[in-house]
Amino acid sequence: MHDDDVYPDGELGQLVADDDLEDDDAEVGEQDQNAHTLSIRRADGEEVVTIFSPSEEWSVYLEPGGGIQNAFVGTPSDPTVWVNAVDQQVVRDEDGTYVIRIN
Repeated sequence: MHDDDVYPDGELGQLVADDDLEDDDAEVGEQDQNAHTLSIRRADGEEVVTIFSPSEEWSVYLEPGGGIQNAFVGTPSDPTVWVNAVDQQVVRDEDGTYVIRIN
């Protein structure tokens, strides 16, 4: 017979009670905030230009094979801003910022 009462074991109960969940929420919040930023940087990490979109997050257009070479604000069919990285890839930093590295 199936027991409808579910009691988490000690380890699971501790994980739920830990502040780790709050840290995860804070991390997601930071990544969401930084999704409004596209940074163009040199290979050594020096920032050349930053494009910030206050009202919308940046999105990326997946090329065949999974490479990302385009970032845009708006919709793919009617973007407000479209950045083509040509021979470079658009990547996402650990903090959620979209980054294009140039030589």
